[in-house]
Amino acid sequence: MHNVIEHTRLRSWLGTSLTVAKLHLACKHSDRLQTFINHIVMTNRAGKQMRRPEPTRLEVIPVRGAQLVSTAARVLRALAGASTEGWRIADLVERTGLERSAVTRIVGALCLEGLAMKTASDRRYALGPLALELGLSAAQRFPLAAAADASMRRLAERTHDTCFLMIRSGEDAVCVDRREGTYPVKALTIEIGDRRPLGVAAASLALLMHMPTHECERYLSAHADRIARYGMLTADVVRRMLARSRRLGYALNHDNILPHVSAVGVAIPPRLGIPYAALSVSALTTRMMEADRRMTIVRWLQEESRVIAAQL
Repeated sequence: MHNVIEHTRLRSWLGTSLTVAKLHLACKHSDRLQTFINHIVMTNRAGKQMRRPEPTRLEVIPVRGAQLVSTAARVLRALAGASTEGWRIADLVERTGLERSAVTRIVGALCLEGLAMKTASDRRYALGPLALELGLSAAQRFPLAAAADASMRRLAERTHDTCFLMIRSGEDAVCVDRREGTYPVKALTIEIGDRRPLGVAAASLALLMHMPTHECERYLSAHADRIARYGMLTADVVRRMLARSRRLGYALNHDNILPHVSAVGVAIPPRLGIPYAALSVSALTTRMMEADRRMTIVRWLQEESRVIAAQL
């Protein structure tokens, strides 16, 4: 990146700081991101005259303006979790914890650059076309979906039910693939791209299972309000699901989120650290909770998770 980001003092609402290295990496992917940052900086000044320091090398000096990227990312993550109708500004304020004025400015700038857009529903917003372009570019660097393609196809063919692939993304799990089996009644509980708190789906519960106990408790306490938005769940229900799943050795949702829908999930073994991806199968409870069938599906999930892990 040839231009230099100026070193300015910004308001406290801009959020936590990022390293300049991260900002530099982000800007390499799109010159529009630089225009977006400049737009927010000018908006935030609101007519104030700020003294410009001498230009400094981007690679060396941290830039407070880079905090804008962190704050904007919070809004983008919230937009990624929106329904097809999108979120209102009030919804984004609730989900990001930012001030309304900050969200309004950032959403306006995101729309200007194509990272967000107004939906058909008036005063609602969703991700824009540039977000798709960036996602397609980034997908080439992450082999998980390609590595899991054959496994997902086999699982759907064997079980005849709906199969999911989810990955950890910050404080959430994101569905990156879904395959539908041939059984006429389908449990289409999550769309590709949907975000869920950990524990709010069998695959995301499988990821939560592998976190240390004290981290799980911290997570459930911090996200109790979000978890309660999904079906019949509460943080305490997830705690009970977590304890049961650890005893069983695989994640089990038995009518805990939606009535008459159950699911099982297993994490994909990582090379290092805790798992960041998981597989699951969801079906009508009358099908899934047949003991022999459920354990057969768990065995297939475990087999395919090892196949995928071997390719990563």
